[in-house]
Amino acid sequence: MTDKFSLIKKSLISAAVCTGLLLSGCGTTSDSAKPVEFQAAKHTLVPVEVIFDKSEIFGVSMSKDSKWIAFMKVHEGAQNLFVVPQEGALSQAIPLTNYGDGIDGFQWSSRKNELIVFRDFEGNENSQIFRLNFKEELTLPPTVERLTPHDDVNYEFEAQLSASPEMLVIGANHDDKSRIDLFHLNMKTKQMTNVFENKLGFNGQFINDEGQTILGSNLNRDNSSTLYKFSNGKWVEVMTTLPGETFDFHSYDKDSNTAYISADIQGRDKQELLLVDLSTDKITTAHKDPLDQSDLHHIVFDQGGKPLIASYYGGRLRNYPLTETATNVLSQIHANFDEDVDILVDKIDHQQNQWHISVSSAQRPKRKFVYSASSKQFIDLLNQKPKVDPNLLGERKSITYTASDGQQIQAYLTLPRQSQVDLPLIVLPHGGPWHRDYWGYSSDYFVPFAHFFANRGYAVLQPNFRGSLGFGKQFTMQGERNWGTGLMQQDLTDGVHFLIKQGIVDSKRVGIMGASYGGYAALAGTTFTPDLYQAAISYVGPSSLITLVESWPEVYRPYLGTWFKAVGDPLIESDRVDMASRSPINFVDRIKTPLMLIQGANDPRVTQIESDNIARELHKTGRHVEYILAKDEGHGFKKHSNKVATVIAMEAFFAKHLGGTKSENVDMEIKAHLASLKVDTSKL
Repeated sequence: MTDKFSLIKKSLISAAVCTGLLLSGCGTTSDSAKPVEFQAAKHTLVPVEVIFDKSEIFGVSMSKDSKWIAFMKVHEGAQNLFVVPQEGALSQAIPLTNYGDGIDGFQWSSRKNELIVFRDFEGNENSQIFRLNFKEELTLPPTVERLTPHDDVNYEFEAQLSASPEMLVIGANHDDKSRIDLFHLNMKTKQMTNVFENKLGFNGQFINDEGQTILGSNLNRDNSSTLYKFSNGKWVEVMTTLPGETFDFHSYDKDSNTAYISADIQGRDKQELLLVDLSTDKITTAHKDPLDQSDLHHIVFDQGGKPLIASYYGGRLRNYPLTETATNVLSQIHANFDEDVDILVDKIDHQQNQWHISVSSAQRPKRKFVYSASSKQFIDLLNQKPKVDPNLLGERKSITYTASDGQQIQAYLTLPRQSQVDLPLIVLPHGGPWHRDYWGYSSDYFVPFAHFFANRGYAVLQPNFRGSLGFGKQFTMQGERNWGTGLMQQDLTDGVHFLIKQGIVDSKRVGIMGASYGGYAALAGTTFTPDLYQAAISYVGPSSLITLVESWPEVYRPYLGTWFKAVGDPLIESDRVDMASRSPINFVDRIKTPLMLIQGANDPRVTQIESDNIARELHKTGRHVEYILAKDEGHGFKKHSNKVATVIAMEAFFAKHLGGTKSENVDMEIKAHLASLKVDTSKL
């Protein structure tokens, strides 16, 4: 599932938690069953090592003094941190970390040649925080200090104080395991000071420049949210939403005592940008989607704290500049790109008049630039030429189809360029499920997978089914109690029938694959619609909704209103019965679809027991299941060797059961590593 604490903060659990990531011969089929008769069109196969390239860089960011560029890239087998001078070449970049299980992210410090680094241990999601200092002479090794003390605590970076740059603001259950408080962490002394005991159970908060919580929100048991303000030394309730309504904090102006939030409250279906007068508690709309299609996606403010650009995302990104200056600068930026791209203004450095932008396209990784609105010049942030000829990748587009109850479903369809009729299909539902898919190549872990399989001759469908975010609260709330047997799964089924009716897909060659919630949807497909799919892959997917929720630490229970409303609370007997009726583990006898399971042994969200249990039950009933287990991974594979080996397994599995093309020459090291990950289910 998506990151529980990240989505807790958004009143939804992501992320993406949750970023918002595959049995051959089940039932009457066996290992010796005749493969699907299908000869794929002859064309160039892009090697797995190229699409999932070790040299691709991620998280590119320029230092606050504009002297350095940092990024993450595979090094020592996992994602590590590199740095290079701003005017240097990518080939000159030096690795600053050498962790075998990689890092999860980083943040430039406001201090010279310093970065804040975040990493857990082999996917256990107890993130620790490190300070890294490097010398101007990059040949000298950096100094790395761990700042957080407890291995069993997840420390979440919130901010670095501008007035006291040695001080970090951290959220953690460091003092009380049942409560996520706010701390000031002194990087010099490593002392942590509790500055806010979260006794009201805030799952979201706005932190001012002094590192103090001044606005907060909690998630109530009925899935409503309450907004609080700190006034005259105490917390005062501003308002309580209706169940299912949410809001996020964006800015606060002390002089006018006003705040900008995004919310779908007071009769609104879509999340709008709202201005809250905290003196009178009056709430007014500052901006909403002119097309009434989607929630507010992104907002950029001017130097005075007023909205400058509002962005919305239906099938594609739409930007709305709110001033003449913003209109002109956006026009200047767009004029430099004559291709089909989405351009998002990530942030603006108003002091230097620099616009940090991300440029997304369907067939190449995201590019990042810094645009100087004064000189009208671009700084290229180490953007690489595509490793793959875009003509060898799939044709990716946004589509809309009508579900069986009349609801319009937005989805992304990636098709091979050689043939676009009578194809094998892979349905690829996203995780979360409080997440959504996007158009851009780098928008999600699985978009390169879609292109990889399109190159192998498959159509790949990624529906934003009921329960997804971004299309209004009613669309999201329609997913409640609809896991597995209701609208959420029906939307996938209707997408398959739509493509069959269009002549794009062969009804006898349909597969499903997903991670986290998507893995659950794959298992649900094999049990609740067993005749629809001819192959299924569940990647870190829960087989039981009951054991899924019961596995989570008690600290999360006060924040799980959305879960209990949408899925059920196993402590309530009627809910427990309903959850059991939607748990694939209880319907193994229905499975006749060839099935592959992929699991990380250290996964704290969907624990190994979820895959072990269903693999054991399948083995008991004489069905064969392919099971891949990585002992050094968590919720999704980060290590390059594990990722590539797993993709090769997926490719061979779908080729066997759906008839697509597969790689002819697989590296012997990849084969050997894949063999080491396979589980003998007879020994479970």
